[in-house]
Amino acid sequence: MNRRKFNALIGGGAVGMAAVDWPNMSLGSKSETTTNETLPVAWPQGAFRRVLVDTHVPDWDPRLLSEFDAARYVTIIANAGFESVMQYAKSHVGLCLWQSKVGPVHANMKGRDYFGEVMEECGRHRLRTVAYYSLIFDIWNFDHHPDWRILPEDGYDPIMKGRPGVVCPNSPYRNQALAELRELVGNYKFDGIFLDMTFWPYVCYCPHCTERFRREAKAEPPRIVNWDDPEWKKFQKAREQWLLEFALLVTKTIKQVRPITVCHQYSTVFDDWRLAVPLELRDACDYVGGDFYGGPTQYSLVCKAYYDLSLARPFEFMTSRTTDLHDFETTKSFHDLLVSSSVATLHSAADLTIDSISPEGKLNPAVYEYLGKENARQAPYEPFLGGDLLADVAIYFDKESVYDPKENGLHVAKVKGGQPPHLTAVVGAARILREAHIPYGLVTNITLDRLSKFRAVMVPSVLEMTPDQATHFREFVENGGVLYASGQSSLDRFNSAGPRFLLEDVTGVRYKGSLGSTWTYFSPRDNELKQAIWPQDAVSFPGQMIDAAALPGTEVLATVTLPFVDPTVGNCLNVRFAQIWNNPPAPVVGTNPAIVIHSFGQGKVIWLAAPLESGNYDVNLKVVSSLLRRVLKGPYHFEADAPKTVEVTLFNQAVKQRLLTGLLNLEPHLPSAAASATVRVKLPAGRRASRVAAIPGNKALPFRSAGPYAEFRVPPFKTLAMVLVHYA
Repeated sequence: MNRRKFNALIGGGAVGMAAVDWPNMSLGSKSETTTNETLPVAWPQGAFRRVLVDTHVPDWDPRLLSEFDAARYVTIIANAGFESVMQYAKSHVGLCLWQSKVGPVHANMKGRDYFGEVMEECGRHRLRTVAYYSLIFDIWNFDHHPDWRILPEDGYDPIMKGRPGVVCPNSPYRNQALAELRELVGNYKFDGIFLDMTFWPYVCYCPHCTERFRREAKAEPPRIVNWDDPEWKKFQKAREQWLLEFALLVTKTIKQVRPITVCHQYSTVFDDWRLAVPLELRDACDYVGGDFYGGPTQYSLVCKAYYDLSLARPFEFMTSRTTDLHDFETTKSFHDLLVSSSVATLHSAADLTIDSISPEGKLNPAVYEYLGKENARQAPYEPFLGGDLLADVAIYFDKESVYDPKENGLHVAKVKGGQPPHLTAVVGAARILREAHIPYGLVTNITLDRLSKFRAVMVPSVLEMTPDQATHFREFVENGGVLYASGQSSLDRFNSAGPRFLLEDVTGVRYKGSLGSTWTYFSPRDNELKQAIWPQDAVSFPGQMIDAAALPGTEVLATVTLPFVDPTVGNCLNVRFAQIWNNPPAPVVGTNPAIVIHSFGQGKVIWLAAPLESGNYDVNLKVVSSLLRRVLKGPYHFEADAPKTVEVTLFNQAVKQRLLTGLLNLEPHLPSAAASATVRVKLPAGRRASRVAAIPGNKALPFRSAGPYAEFRVPPFKTLAMVLVHYA
């Protein structure tokens, strides 16, 4: 598909015109009259359609990459409507794809310079360019420098069974990587660089890490996981600091050679403690980006987090054109591709598609004709993207709480990983808010200064809240905010007088301990909650609850009920159970508070004895959303009468005096019928709606004033719909 055909697919006109009103953007701007036929789009804020072709190809066979044709390769990409190419300079294999004098070179280039050739061809096609460089995952250095290897707690055997070879950033490897990066950045002209794999694939006990910890902490690196042990937590914090130090050094070294944009792999901030990636890794990035494969619900939450964390926008959302990176051939359905790219568009993000090169070094032209059709669907929205994301509720993501207390006492090598309770609760809270059409965003333990932008905050099962963080939440409620806290959130288990809630006075409950074992129940005593869970009598929770006492003035809406019999007791030799396959509640409802509402200062608090938001059931959604709406009165930034599969976002583009409303149907399968919605968006104070138009066609839509809202009906749509509300 040639460029003319691509332009025809999007209805002619400029491709990828200016994003408007980007907050905190200091890297230049893109002219609204710029097209790909004249000047390149501005970097990075003007390039929304990006591509990376995985090239983790070794050179043991002379056929590998031997048929690479840079001119054909770039032409195929350009004709598919991509605006930016992320090109491999060094893969996990550890071989340079440029003619390096300081690093090992891919033998099958035979004197050619694959990276340099691609840079030249991208210049001819007016494409923006990013270099890909793999850190830490480096087979060549793993093979040639055994003393540089990462050493897991149980030795090298786990590494030897896998394909990647991993080297330690505390070893002399860092000097080799810095030398290669200086050469690469100094010898070639490109717009940015992406540093992949900036994380610890294993907890490393190599001589370099062991000696460093001995020197800095005056102790041996612990090998038993224990989140109640200060030495273990000190070791974990050291691992995070070492990684951040390495990333910052890499970024500084690159920028000393040339002031290009730098982005480290940032998807790993959502992984558990083993990868030891701190949120502060974003400080080594001009904007954040990373690849995800968990489906649209995950993608949406990630985009909210990236919006909060990125130092410049647009941030970059990546996912593969195949079902995942392990499958070379199986391409996602067009609907699935469109939904994933539309999640990026919905959040005014850049969308990067990941493909893989063939062993010989070729692309499949048919695949890029297919991807070109997807790009053609997204391109017309680009002139309208950007602005400030508007939300009423923030979900609090605490990176330090991303672990499972059940791992305590295990050898590091025995930890298999799973879903930490805090992360499960964060994902569940996001699903509930999205499906209930409650405008939401995200804040983290390093962005709590943004809390004042919201009217409510959900603090779901946070295991590691500090006194300073607790002060932020206390002041937020005192000044009129709404706090939703669940489970152990704010529990200070190291208090000298015994465990206590740091926010005891705010939540209105005093910590006493825990109740139950593997199954418990929320039993409503409030009519509104009883109606929300009808026809059930109680709401199940698969785990313990907090044993607490309600302080004077606290309104108890539900209590904890234990099962008829402790689920851990009965078996076939001791028939002490009430039902063989389940654990029904006891006939007597408990009196311990399970859900309370408490007033503090000018604000309100909802407290739950367990993270009910973790459950993936409609009843959980009904309870949590009804609790929020009870204490968080309107008007909200938007309201939507739409199916729960439709996500809604709202951006304020103050410079253009307009609101951008986005609706995305996240139905997992191709809908048999188009979705429709009635939307009400709150206008900025003192403003009134002057025009409402569906984009990209700019077709005027009827609207009416409804109090502080402009109300309009969105025409039926299969996947993505966007509407501009102009105000005066």
